[in-house]
Amino acid sequence: MTAETVPRALSLVVIAALISSGGCSLFGKLAPPPPILQEDFSLLRPEDFPAKIKQLETTSQQDPNTSVRARALFYLALAHMHYNNPAPDYVQAVQYLDKHIAAESVRKDVDEKVAWKSVVQALDSSLKEREKLAMSYAQLKQQYDRSNKNSDALTKLVEKQKKEIESLKQTIKELDAVQQEIEKKRKAIKK
Repeated sequence: MTAETVPRALSLVVIAALISSGGCSLFGKLAPPPPILQEDFSLLRPEDFPAKIKQLETTSQQDPNTSVRARALFYLALAHMHYNNPAPDYVQAVQYLDKHIAAESVRKDVDEKVAWKSVVQALDSSLKEREKLAMSYAQLKQQYDRSNKNSDALTKLVEKQKKEIESLKQTIKELDAVQQEIEKKRKAIKK
């Protein structure tokens, strides 16, 4: 062996030993994700969501593995917008999606996640617009009801005045009849 081949052979032996013995962490198995990141949220009861969100927040902040923390952010977004969640928070979901996209080192599926974010933002805007329309409808209904009450009151007042007018007309007819009688009697006295 030459002086050049000894270092090459030695480095090949060291690399082979590391790979074969599992001594190199680059080639070791990745640990499975924590159970919290493997759950099916559709199986959760609505009352379990607040506790699940707290657990995910803790995982997203404290897990030593950055990819687990990033994945927890995605699951937080899902939990906040899930249909079983009794108090969905779409603004929070969008914020967690933003954080997840920024923290995710693997850029695969980023277009899909950005699309999710756009859909959630549109949903949140639509729900807010619906709330505004519902409030506006309630105010208009109150005004309509008040105007109907006022209209009813005016209708009753008009009916009452019509009755009074009819009563006054009758009184005038009676007074006219009395006056005609008085005139007849006065003419009869003058003769």
